[in-house]
Amino acid sequence: MPKSKRKKVSFSPEVLRVLSSLALGMFLAALDQTVMSTAGATIAAHFGQLSGQGWLLTSYLLASLITTPIYGRLSDGYGRRPLFVAALGIFIAGSTIAAIAPTFGLLVAGRTVQGLGAGGLFSLAFAVISDLVPPRERARYILVFVVVFGSSSLLGPIVGGVIATQNSILGIVGWRWIFILNIPIALYAIFRAMRYLHVKQELHRGRFDWWGVLLFSTFVVTLLLLSQNIKSQTMHQWRMYLLVLLFASLLSFFFVERVQGDRALIPLHFFTNRLFTVTLTASMVSGAAMLIGLVVVPLSVQVVQGETPAIAGMILLTMGFGNLFGSGLASRSVAKTGHYRWLATLGLFAFAIGFAILFFNSGLPAVICAVIVMGFGSGLVTQFGSVVAPHALGERHRGSGSAINTFARQFGGVLGSGLSLATIFQLWKTRGDVSASSVTNAGASLRNLSHLARESFITSARPVYATTVVVLLLATVLTRLIPDEKFEHEEILSI
Repeated sequence: MPKSKRKKVSFSPEVLRVLSSLALGMFLAALDQTVMSTAGATIAAHFGQLSGQGWLLTSYLLASLITTPIYGRLSDGYGRRPLFVAALGIFIAGSTIAAIAPTFGLLVAGRTVQGLGAGGLFSLAFAVISDLVPPRERARYILVFVVVFGSSSLLGPIVGGVIATQNSILGIVGWRWIFILNIPIALYAIFRAMRYLHVKQELHRGRFDWWGVLLFSTFVVTLLLLSQNIKSQTMHQWRMYLLVLLFASLLSFFFVERVQGDRALIPLHFFTNRLFTVTLTASMVSGAAMLIGLVVVPLSVQVVQGETPAIAGMILLTMGFGNLFGSGLASRSVAKTGHYRWLATLGLFAFAIGFAILFFNSGLPAVICAVIVMGFGSGLVTQFGSVVAPHALGERHRGSGSAINTFARQFGGVLGSGLSLATIFQLWKTRGDVSASSVTNAGASLRNLSHLARESFITSARPVYATTVVVLLLATVLTRLIPDEKFEHEEILSI
C-alpha cells in the first residue's frame, strides 16, 4: 500500500508569516505580564500609591484569566482571526489608557483592559496552530511560542527596570514608555494578522453563554482574592462573605453549564474525556510549580545567599535554557515517534526533582541545578498540554480546548504562587520574628537580614517545597491514566 503524500511545511513562508503574526501578540502579552515585577514600585510611587502596586499586576492577571476561555469559545463560532485582531485592539486601548493615565485608578483600569486583550493573545495563538498543523507536527511550531513566551517573560523584569529608572524620555515620564511602545508593535501585529492570518476553519455558532461568563468570572475573582490574601487582616471581615460567594458561584456555574449543554462556556461533558481532564490537571499543576519557582527562588537567593536582585534574575535565566532544551526534545520526539504521554510523566517528575533539590539543599549551586531541572520539566509539560488539549476535544471544540488548557496553566500559577507566598511569609513571621513588610523591598534590605531571619526562611520554605513535591508526584502518577497512544501522520491543512 503506497504511503500518502504529506505536504512539507517546515520552512513554508506562509506558515512562518502566520507564526510571526501570532508570536508578536504573544510577546506583548507575556512581556506586560512580568514587566510590573520591577517597574511596579516606581510607577505606584509616582502616584503616591506604593501600597497598591500589587493591583498593577493582579488586575492584568485577573482580566486575562477570565477572558482566556471566552476567546476560545467565541473563536470556535466566529473565527480565530477576527478574535485575534479584536484582542490586539483591546490591548492597544488598554495600553493607551495606561500611557496617558492621570491617576492611579485610571492606570489600574488601563491594565485591566490590557488583560482583557491579553487573554486572547495567549490562547488563540495555540488554537491557530492546532487548526493549521496536525498533532504530530504541531509540537515543532509550538516550540516557537514556548521560546517567545519564555524569553519575553524573562525580559519583562529587565525591560521594566531599565525604562522605569529613566526620569524622562523625549520629554515623557520614563515609565509611560512601557505602555507607549506596545502601541506600534500591536498595530504592526494587526497589519500582519489581517494580511497573513487566513486559516481554513469550520465555524460552529450558537447562542453565547453570558450567564456562564458572569458566574465563572465571579468564581475566579473570588478564589484569587482569597488565595492572595489568605492571612490579610484587611480581608478578615470579608472572608466569610467571600467563601459563601465562592461556593454559591461555583454551584450556580455548574447548574447553568449543565442546562446549557454544548452551548455552555465550558461544557461539562468536556470533563468526561479522560485525556482532556488529565491534560488540564497536568497543565494546572505544572503552571503552579513554575510560578512558585519564579517567585520563591529569587526571594530565596536574596535572603539566604545575600545576593542582589540582578543576580537572582540571572539565575532565573538558566530556567530558560532548561525550558528550551525540554521543549526542543519534546518537539523532535513527537514529530519523529508520535508518542506523547511520556512528556507529561517525565515533565512533572522533573519538576518534583527540582523542588526536592530545593528542599534538601539551599546552596547556590543546588538552586541553579534545581532551576534548570524545573525549566526542563516546564518545557515538556507545556508542549504536552498545548498539543494534546485541542486534539482531545476534536475539531469542533479545538479553540475551547486550547483556551481552557491555557487558562488551567495560568490559573494554577496564580493560585499556587499566592498560596505559597502567603504560607512562607506566615511561617517566617512566626519562626523568625520577621514581618512581611520588612522583606517586600528588594535590594539591600534583604541582604541585611539577621542570621535568624535567613535560617528561618529556609525552614519556612521547606513545607512549601515538600507539598509541591507531593502534588507533583501525585500528578505524575495520574498521567499513567493517559492512553499510551501516538499521533498518526495527517495531511497538513492549507492556509
